[in-house]
Order: sequence, then structure tokens, then C-alpha cells
Amino acid sequence: MVRIAETCLNVLYQHGLSSAQFQFCFERAKHDLLADDMACDAIVAEVMQSMEGHPDSATLFGLLLDEARMGVENDSPYGKVFLENAEKAIKARIATGPGEPLHRLKIAGLYRRAGLPVPDILMLDPVGENPADEIPMPDFDGALAALAADVEAEGGGAYEFFGGLDEMSAGMPEDAKAAFVHHLLSLDNPFLERCALYWLVSGASLTREAVAAGLRERLMRGKLEPETLSYLPIIRGWLPASSARAVIDDIGKLALRQGLAADPHNNRAEPIVSDIMATTADGVGAQGLTIVGRLQAQTVVAMILLKTGYGIKDAFVIRCRSKREATNIISYARQEANSVRIDRMTAELLLEAALADGIENGHPPAPGFIDVMEACSLSQLRPQERDLQALLDHVDPQKEIQNATAAQLDRMLRNEPALDALVPFTDSWFEDTGETRGIIQGSRSVRTVEKRIWAFLEGRRDIWARRFLQTAIILKSAKKERLSKALAAAAFALMHKHPLQDIPLVEDIVVTTLDAGGGSLW
Repeated sequence: MVRIAETCLNVLYQHGLSSAQFQFCFERAKHDLLADDMACDAIVAEVMQSMEGHPDSATLFGLLLDEARMGVENDSPYGKVFLENAEKAIKARIATGPGEPLHRLKIAGLYRRAGLPVPDILMLDPVGENPADEIPMPDFDGALAALAADVEAEGGGAYEFFGGLDEMSAGMPEDAKAAFVHHLLSLDNPFLERCALYWLVSGASLTREAVAAGLRERLMRGKLEPETLSYLPIIRGWLPASSARAVIDDIGKLALRQGLAADPHNNRAEPIVSDIMATTADGVGAQGLTIVGRLQAQTVVAMILLKTGYGIKDAFVIRCRSKREATNIISYARQEANSVRIDRMTAELLLEAALADGIENGHPPAPGFIDVMEACSLSQLRPQERDLQALLDHVDPQKEIQNATAAQLDRMLRNEPALDALVPFTDSWFEDTGETRGIIQGSRSVRTVEKRIWAFLEGRRDIWARRFLQTAIILKSAKKERLSKALAAAAFALMHKHPLQDIPLVEDIVVTTLDAGGGSLW
């Protein structure tokens, strides 16, 4: 396994991260690398020596952390295994010598970039580690200046600056990070107020409190921008009841007393949206939206990832520097296997439902969604929970499906041309959870496995009905009425306790689940 890691690193060094050679190599090797403790130890050893001297090792480690995070989210065992092995390897390396604090912060930043909690062993706490050893603190002012220079040189903006700051502070204890963020808001940097909004959305409670206090102080000094002020009521609706939210309310009251107007588009042209594309949800409920438009005479492309249970999982805006860049990005989005063009109303419905889904499960939208709202004129969106009946009414407003006879419904469910045409949109639909893997691995008879998978799906009716309806809404917007109707009929059948075995789409899910788990019926 160590040799596999070395091979991946060699291909990465020779051909680069985006090369077809490395992508092929990584796809073949990643599951072995995630599962093997010796390979993990070898990669961590390289990273712990020096990220500057071993940038490819850091890149590979970051990719594996990202795969591990997805594994944890999707209830796959390899994610937890890799994270445990990585933490053990890091502890073993630190035990031989703590290393430079700034280097450890950079490793912590890899965890933050992957959306993972930072292991305690990487947190910057020189007093708590060993009071006898005097460990030099990193030069944050120097690191901040270097980050600003890098972002400027690469043509980046506030979002890129925030990403660097968030990774830089990933290894700080929460109270230290809150103090760091509060200090930043006292500085005169054009990016920092937008970074404050990002932290309000994504930060821990102490960080949010520090941000809210810092913004209030800027308001009292007459430094708070109207654009920043305009986003605070929106973000407030995404946050749980807290002292940070109370301070945001106070900022609003103070601004009114001072006669300040929250007008983010003063003297600006409204953004123009020209194209919206969506992929249908995959087997774990993830789907993408791509919105193309123009903002201040520049082509922008907003990329949004939605995921069931997480809401707006990721979002960012690409400000294209040339027509060729814009064309390439848009062409890639259109070539996605299950990508279709949808209208604005449908996109807003999906986004409002995702906002509600994420907030209900404790996940505010990704911080980059603030930029998406600005670039695509979506500031009016609010979380809107829509139950199954509301979704069904949207896709079946004339109640043709809901008022169908049993024979008519059966014909809709068994519409072979529609089912065949749906394959590109539904071929990734299957169950892969700890429970289904236990069923498949713990049963000797294929028929027993099949019976238990059907029983498992009885408890997942609402989940799949929602998946069917969300896809039906997208396909209806894309003028694929026949396909939309077949999905809506299947969702209606699930909602009304129609026998699962009489719903061909559910039978396809069972077959694909068995195939994926190695328990095929064929």
C-alpha cells in the first residue's frame, strides 16, 4: 500500500493535479489509501516534515481528507477509518517533536479546507502541551500580509481571502480565534467586512459573537458599509437564537436611529441572469445548480451544491476573466450527464427548500452563498420548508395524478418509454448505508438479502418520494413532461402506501443497491 501512495505522488508530481493521468490513478487507488494504515502513515510522515518541501504530499492528503469527509457524511466506514489512522499518525509524529506552530496550523488548515473538525493534537496550545518547552508563536501579521499579497497576485477577492484566513486560524482554540477575528475587524481592509459575513454564517458561537461585536463597533465608528448592513437581516434568519443574533438586532436598531440606509445596489446595475442549469439528485441526495449571468459588465458563473440534510452545502462565484474561460465553464456544466436547463422560479424553489432543510438540520448555507445572492439577484430568498404534498401540488397542479384511477396510476408507473428515458437521471439511485451494507454482508441467501432490502425501503418512503418529486420538478421545468409525470406518479404511490414491488422505479433502486453491494440477483 505504501507503494501505491508513492505511485500516486509520482504521477501527481509529473502530470499535475488536474491531469487525466493523476485523476485516473487517484480514482483507482483512493479506496486502498483510505483503508490502509501504513499508506496513511507514509503520507502523514511526508506532510509533517514540511508542506513547502512536500507540496504534493499535502495535496494528496487533502484529497483523501475530502474523500473521508464524504465517506462520513454518506455513512461509509472508510471515512472514519482514515481519519482515525491519520490522527494516530499525526500524534506519533508530534510525539517525536512538536514542530513549528505555523506548520501545524497549515496542516490544521487542510482539515478545515476539507470541511472536517480539526484534531485536538493540531490545535495551537503551547502552554497546555508542555510548559517546560518554550514554543515560538507564529508571526500572524507576516502571514496575513503574505496571504493578502497572494490573493491580490492571483486576482482573488474577499472569498479567497476568507478561505486563507479560515485555514490560517483553523488550529486556534475557539477563544483565540474569536479574539483574532475581532482584531481583524478593527483593521481597514476592504475585504474584511465581507469576511465578517462569511464568519457569521460558518463560525462557531464565540466567533459569531466576536464578529457581531466587531461589526457593531464599526457601525459606531461610522465605518460599516451599507452593503454589509443589508445582508445582516438575511443572515440573522439563518442563525439560531444566540447573543450574536441579539447583537445583529441591535445593529439594525442603531442603524435606523442613525438614519442609515441598507442599500447594497446603490449606483449599481442589477445583475442579469442568462442561463440556469441543474443536475438531478444522485443516490445520496446531492445535486448541483449552475447560474450564468453578468454583473458589472463581467460574466459570472455561480456554482451551488445542494445535499439532503445539509441544505446549501457549497456555493461560490467564478468571475470570469475572459470569454473563453466563461465558455469553458458553461460548456462543462452543460455536458454533465444529467444536467438540464431550468427556469428561475424552479431554481428559487430548490434553493429556498434547501435553505430550510439545512437550517432545520443545524447547517446554515455555505458562506459563499452570500456572493451567489449578490451575483444572481437572489437576496429575496428565504427558507421555505415544503412538505411532500406541496411538492406534489407543484408538479401536478391539475391533480391528474392525484385523481387518477388505480388502472391509470398503474399505467403511469409502468410507462416503459418514460422509464427508459429516465435512466440517465436515476442510474445512481441506490441505498448505501451502514444498515444496507450490514444486510448484504450478513445474509447468506441472495433472496434473504432482497427481502430485507425491500423491508428497509419501507421505512424510506418519504425520502425517496421527496427525491422523485424534486427530480420531477426539475424535469418539468426542462420541458420533459413525460419523465416528470412518471416520477411524480411514483412519488404519489410511495406517499399513499402503494406496494413497493408494484413501483418499477423502486424495483430499480433495489436491483442497483444489490449490484453495488455485491448481492446481485442476476
